This record gives sequence, C-alpha cells and structure tokens, in this order.
Amino acid sequence: MIFEISRTILHYSLHFLAPILLGYLFWGKNWKMASLLMIGTMAIDIDHLLATPIFDPNRCSVGFHPLHTVWAALIYLAIWFLPSWKLKAIAVGCLFHLFTDSVDCYLGGLKPHLTITMSCDKNDFISDLNNNLVVQK
Repeated sequence: MIFEISRTILHYSLHFLAPILLGYLFWGKNWKMASLLMIGTMAIDIDHLLATPIFDPNRCSVGFHPLHTVWAALIYLAIWFLPSWKLKAIAVGCLFHLFTDSVDCYLGGLKPHLTITMSCDKNDFISDLNNNLVVQK
C-alpha cells in the first residue's frame, strides 16, 4: 500500500513538478511559458482513450499507447532539432513524459518481487504483495 502511494506521488510529481524545474533551469526568462508547455504535453495521454480500460494501473503505457511508442519518441526528438524554443520545450516535455512513464513501469515491475516478512504473536507470516496473499510459515 505504501509502495503504491509512493509510486503514484513520484509519478505525478515527475509529470507536474519536474517540468517547472526543467523550465527554470534551461529556459531562463521564458521558464514559466516553457514549464507550461512541458506540463501541457500531458495531452499525449489522450491516446489512453483508445484503450479498454482507459486507465489500468498495472499496464505500462510505454509501448502500449500510440503516442507512447519508440516511433513517437523519434518524432519528439526530431521536433527538438527545430529552431523554436517553444517547440524544444514541447519536445522535452514529451520525452520527459515518456521517461516518467518508463520510471512508473519499472517501479510497477518491482512489485511482484517484493515480499514483506513480519512476526505476529511468535508466528512468522509472509505477505506476497503481488497476490495479496498472507501465509503462515
């Protein structure tokens, strides 16, 4: 439970707070607009509407949704080479969005390997977080 809450907080912090830091660090006087443009790249999540269910916390977006593929990432990278700083901010936002979703996929992949061992009334129990199973040793 705490792992899932921490994972969600990290995920949305990277989506909404990291672009502000990136904008401040790399776009100087235009940092506010750059930050908003990068946050606006959350719009690539519109491709979730093509999936059933629309949101599945156990599904990795990267490689599943059309705007979250390697091909899309190559387009975002190509946009970065265009001369406009606004387009560069959008490209960085899209690429960072994919990075953030990749981190979430990685953390989601750790879940099946986590177990908690606890002692209760001199009996040892193992909780398998993947299957919500508690067994006595």
